[in-house]
Amino acid sequence: MRLKLAVFDLDGTLKEARDPYVYLHQRLGTWAQSQAFFGDGLAGRIPYEEWLRLDAALWKGLPRARIEALFRQNPYLPGARETVQALRARGVRIAILSTGLLIHAAQVQADLGVEYVAANEILFEDGRVSGVVRAHIPEGGKGAVMDDLLARTGVRPAECLAVGDGESDVALFRRAGVSVAVAPRSERVRAAADIVLPQPDLWPLLDRLWAFDPTLLGDHLAFFARFS
Repeated sequence: MRLKLAVFDLDGTLKEARDPYVYLHQRLGTWAQSQAFFGDGLAGRIPYEEWLRLDAALWKGLPRARIEALFRQNPYLPGARETVQALRARGVRIAILSTGLLIHAAQVQADLGVEYVAANEILFEDGRVSGVVRAHIPEGGKGAVMDDLLARTGVRPAECLAVGDGESDVALFRRAGVSVAVAPRSERVRAAADIVLPQPDLWPLLDRLWAFDPTLLGDHLAFFARFS
């Protein structure tokens, strides 16, 4: 069956840094301060939106441009741009569902021509971090967002590809006809995927999809000749 929709995680799947919050804290010099609540957030002892608010409080007053610049310095995985371009060329719609930050996802959306993104927000006032947040996809919340996306696009699960690297992406895998784990973080993620890419590299993805099911992408030779 031909693919109509590809749903990607962002951090660790399209971009190299696996945790955008750790990445920002480390780059902004707030990592040590974040340890006061990081363990409680990771263990689920504080609500996800409160954890996000505590992160944003450490960045309050920082220019939006600085946050954007740091995310632009976070490299794409090898083959990420080309893989998305190739899928779009075959008429596959692209979505990003991330528990990371919308300011980052919006950059990737513009770079790669992604149709739909959903992620969490830190809000800005007069171009600076305000400390106000909106949690649209808490940890463990991707499944419900994907259900809504499939319903709104009219795409059946069998026509959907899901690509991710972490525990929160297992919910995407369960709702897709074919699932891909990119350098998976755990055995549970590895076991849940139809295809495993052992390295953080998307160059092999299209060939692996072809080998898994030749009907997913149509004409193999014409398709890959254009992007080789």
